[in-house]
Amino acid sequence: MAATRFTKAEITRAVEAAKACDLVVSAVEIGPDGSIKIFCPVDEPEKKRNSQGPKQW
Repeated sequence: MAATRFTKAEITRAVEAAKACDLVVSAVEIGPDGSIKIFCPVDEPEKKRNSQGPKQW
């Protein structure tokens, strides 16, 4: 059984879609069946803000 081929464009689209959802991409894995898995850190520390005021919407 031959490995499924994938293209750079498919990977780029998957990464851009994850970034559009405000996710931080830490790794990409291509499965033997051509599936693309995007890995994102789950427990990312909260970013420090300069002001002590309320968060803006």
